[in-house]
Amino acid sequence: MKIKNILSVAVLALLSACALNEPDVKIQDTDFPLRLEIDEEGADLPDAEDYTITISFADYLGDLPAHAITLTYELSGEGDFSGAFIDEIVYEYEDEDCVFVREIEFTATTITVPVDADLGTVPEEFEIVVLMNEAGIDATDGEFKLEITGVETPDNVAFSYTNTFEYGILDNDVAGEWVLELEDEAAFASFQQVFGPISPDLMELTFADITGEVKFEFEFEEMKIEVELVEEEEVTECEDGEIETDTENLVIEIEADYDAEDGELELEGSHFNEDDEELDFVMEAEYELGDDDDMIITFKSIIDEDNYEEGEELFSGSISFTLIKD
Repeated sequence: MKIKNILSVAVLALLSACALNEPDVKIQDTDFPLRLEIDEEGADLPDAEDYTITISFADYLGDLPAHAITLTYELSGEGDFSGAFIDEIVYEYEDEDCVFVREIEFTATTITVPVDADLGTVPEEFEIVVLMNEAGIDATDGEFKLEITGVETPDNVAFSYTNTFEYGILDNDVAGEWVLELEDEAAFASFQQVFGPISPDLMELTFADITGEVKFEFEFEEMKIEVELVEEEEVTECEDGEIETDTENLVIEIEADYDAEDGELELEGSHFNEDDEELDFVMEAEYELGDDDDMIITFKSIIDEDNYEEGEELFSGSISFTLIKD
């Protein structure tokens, strides 16, 4: 036992000596550049006239650059989008409750991101509006691509490895906006049976609380459901010093990613359970397009991380709704 104790003490002494002699590691934050990033891809309906691309700084520590940034770019189009061009580039500056939209200068090859006089830095993000279908006709083929080819600035700024945005036509069966009219209490009860398990706010409503109009909006990879309420609120907006107040109906929203193909529809999102825990859910449905700009969606099941075994689903059955193209 004495020999083992002596060996243990020696080992501990050696490790302590190594720890004392090891130099401190200091992370040099200044070695890591601020990084600009762009979405990889997007799409819109065939008759869309323009598309907005956002470029923003990724998560960062410290202040944004206090010197202008010049980006070089290439914009190219094919097919119905061969004439795509940048219409405007803007960013927003917020002063208390008012939003000021300010323009960014650009040429056919460069974008000059300025230092905003009020911010003292370049803006955190800006939007590039590409006009690709002035006539608003239904495009049938083609795409456009925006590629950032260079960054010039005295500050330590780089562009993300993904430096190209590609646009295509959103031509899946369910794309666009649809309206569901819930005309009586029975229809609303069926709607609650399907969507109530993932929307506690919806379960608290009665038929008298809603106008009966429900909007389904299927965009690029994401969809949103809006249930319009009878209750209204005043919404005041201030833009460029102009104040406008409107009265709008309150809405309850349900959002999810979606995939629709060959009559099969799958929604994936998240919801909060009774213990206020956020859980992922998957909703399975089927759809059938009609001849009069209508679509029947039949919802089959909803499962989440806590309720996925057969017989424990959040919803299981077959409830159908008829949506009208808006």
